Amino acid sequence: MKICLEYVSANPNGPITIQHARAAVVGDILARVFAEAGHSVTREFYVNDAPGTTLTAFARSVAAEADPFAAEIARSARGATLSDILAAVRVRQSASLAELGVTFDSFISEAELLRSGEVDKLLTDLTAAGHTTWRGGALWLKSAALGDEQDRPLVRTLGGASYLASDLTYHRQKLARGFDQLIDLWSDDHGAYAARTRAGLRALGCAAEALRIGLIAPVRILKDGQERRVGRYGASPALEEILPQTTPQQLRWWFAEADPSTPQVINLDVPTQAPAQLLAALERPLEKQKQEEDEAETALRAACAAVAPALEKARETLSPRPVADAATALARALTTCITASPTTIEEAHAALKKLLAILGI
Repeated sequence: MKICLEYVSANPNGPITIQHARAAVVGDILARVFAEAGHSVTREFYVNDAPGTTLTAFARSVAAEADPFAAEIARSARGATLSDILAAVRVRQSASLAELGVTFDSFISEAELLRSGEVDKLLTDLTAAGHTTWRGGALWLKSAALGDEQDRPLVRTLGGASYLASDLTYHRQKLARGFDQLIDLWSDDHGAYAARTRAGLRALGCAAEALRIGLIAPVRILKDGQERRVGRYGASPALEEILPQTTPQQLRWWFAEADPSTPQVINLDVPTQAPAQLLAALERPLEKQKQEEDEAETALRAACAAVAPALEKARETLSPRPVADAATALARALTTCITASPTTIEEAHAALKKLLAILGI
């Protein structure tokens, strides 16, 4: 299966925050999980760089070096145009993600979609198919008839395509590129957009079931007994501010061991030992234990047998947690059930190494 996995997609006017980092790690692990099953996975970052008041204001703040992030971008941008500024932000964001071991195969620009005329073609096609209506000076998608709670605007009253119009264009373009399945990881405050997006795909004659959406819940960071609500740049703490206080392996583990749809609290005052313990399980000497050999063999084989179902569950739920749980169980079995046969121990080592590679540890 050919899969397009889209995640992070941070707005191009700020640094990668700890919330973005959670989506980055979840997406990266899921990409590895699907690739392990033999699927072709493209890791994609959708850049919301459509012209508008937000980016205009950001360009002005960069020109005036109005805040620390704007000042840093002003010093790194090759020129003063919005294109130069956004390119500098992308370099900055990509560098932060790379420190976490996250990279992307492609970046898709919303602005380029608008310039290509594909959004206009989408509006024409939806209208020709009878799925739109003009009301109150705006063009509406008749999404209520397609599984959504209500109709949604495609062209605003004051003119200009809505975000839904460009987003539907992006999803149609992905399908036109030959992807069999589209997986989107969204912040959980975007959950309401799922129904309207699927309704739009149905209106376009696309299989709505080709789209899978995973929601990423907020992260709270504790340090010195206090919650870090804001960072140097006046928003959610940036990844580059948090990493020096921990390690990429620890941060990846914290994000992997939790269900991504559940709010998470990370206490930097209590470093996790899990990554080191998992790696140590591959190096621990095989000392005699009190367990009977057949019990050890059975326990270790059971832990090995649980790996494939765990990976399948991760693909079904779009969660890395089953992978983390399987790795923990296998490492525990390796360090306690060590009277198993060399063949079983070798199989367990190979399975744990595979899980660690998927987790990026």
